[in-house]
Amino acid sequence: MWKTRAVMVGFAMAMCLVAMLSIVRLEQQRDGVSAERVILAETPVTLWRSDTMKAGPLVVVAHGYAGSRQMMQPVAIALTQAGFTVATFDFLGHGRNRAPMTGDVTSIEGTTARLVEQTLAVTEAAQDATGVVGPVSFVGHSMATDVVIRAAERSQGVAAVVAISMYSDAVTPTAPEQLLIISGAREGRLRAVALDRLRQIAPEAVEGETVTEGRIARRAVASPGVGHVGVLYSPVTLAEVRDWIGMATDRTLSGPLPRIAPWLAALLVSLIAVMWQASGLLGPKRAGPVRMGRRLVLILTAPVVPALLVAILIPPGLGGLYAFGALAGYLGTWGAVQLALLWRANVLPERPRPLAIGMLLIWGLGLFALALDRYGAAFVPVGPRLWVMWALLPGTVLFCLADAMVVTRSGWIAAGIQRIQPLIVLLGAMLIAPALGIAFTVIAVMVLFWLVYGVAGASVRRRSDPVSVGLALGIILAWSIAASTPLVAG
Repeated sequence: MWKTRAVMVGFAMAMCLVAMLSIVRLEQQRDGVSAERVILAETPVTLWRSDTMKAGPLVVVAHGYAGSRQMMQPVAIALTQAGFTVATFDFLGHGRNRAPMTGDVTSIEGTTARLVEQTLAVTEAAQDATGVVGPVSFVGHSMATDVVIRAAERSQGVAAVVAISMYSDAVTPTAPEQLLIISGAREGRLRAVALDRLRQIAPEAVEGETVTEGRIARRAVASPGVGHVGVLYSPVTLAEVRDWIGMATDRTLSGPLPRIAPWLAALLVSLIAVMWQASGLLGPKRAGPVRMGRRLVLILTAPVVPALLVAILIPPGLGGLYAFGALAGYLGTWGAVQLALLWRANVLPERPRPLAIGMLLIWGLGLFALALDRYGAAFVPVGPRLWVMWALLPGTVLFCLADAMVVTRSGWIAAGIQRIQPLIVLLGAMLIAPALGIAFTVIAVMVLFWLVYGVAGASVRRRSDPVSVGLALGIILAWSIAASTPLVAG
């Protein structure tokens, strides 16, 4: 027994060391770089400057849909360490920006036009704040590729445009003049779009080739082994961005590139492992309860129709923001139906344990969430996101309570159905009621939620009780959705 305990303590200590080393290495990626958070043009902006070089040309870096300034850190750090002055910012409805997106999201004259105006305003304000003169360059990812291309079209003196994971109809044979298009190797459709835009200049061009025609220069490359998010961390991406803007501004650049992805992954995985081991403080593993057998089929399937109806019948703009009211109703209905059936089956909630709840909340919101928010993506709700969190809370708590009580009495197949089925039904609701599709990123958030917080919750549930885990995970799920989902005015 003592040998097993010694191994567990040793493993936990090793994971703590990995986490601390990862933090040190992530901070070292910023060596020679200063990051100043400011408000410019009513927008949260981070100004990145080199501590060792004279201020170079300005580069404005914009994130994609459901992204944030934090997601663009690898690009910002790589450019700043090469001597550029960089401005990253949060679009309306994203990250720390408290103002929602407005306008018709399906129209170029709607939301896109407002984001272009915001980008131009941030660019002008960043030039004033930094004192940097001369041509500016733009870098955009995903949704922002269309925005920065249109912003460059309206700007005077643009050095270069970089479009990462691009989809935009604004690219023509004559604009932008200096355009680099980068796709992840796994983004087949976007690679085809990039090649099509490259062949506007040279019909026989291939990926990896730079083509020119007069003042026009264009290049399309694929970063190996990565997809839509991984492309932002790829060394190939960072080198291509740095070299392209360097060429456009007549600067010869070299040196190491930031390596954020492996250390960020090591940090997050080690934090999960630490929580898995820390759950041992709650006591020995409990004997599993008797499984429910055939009654489980009804409990798994009964919420489908009522939850679907609630999601599509609640006005999508309820509360002034799209999708959150319907989402809260959907999750709450799913959980309430299952809890009612569990009650009828005489499966009653146990008394929660404050230590288990506190342990999950301190780890989930005080360690993991803050680490992700600093090094990966915006994950702390602020401003209107706080009341969004409170509005979601009743629904997410009911949903997670029911989930914990069902999974505790299920085999792994039934537990998988319990987790996957609500996501499939929610996707169906979005297809039936397209206005809900604005929150399509919630599905990805919930998948990641179960992979991270579900694993941590399972370790606690085995030594505590499902009610404590359900309450804690319900709070964390409300936090996760509120912190990461774009705010779109209803």
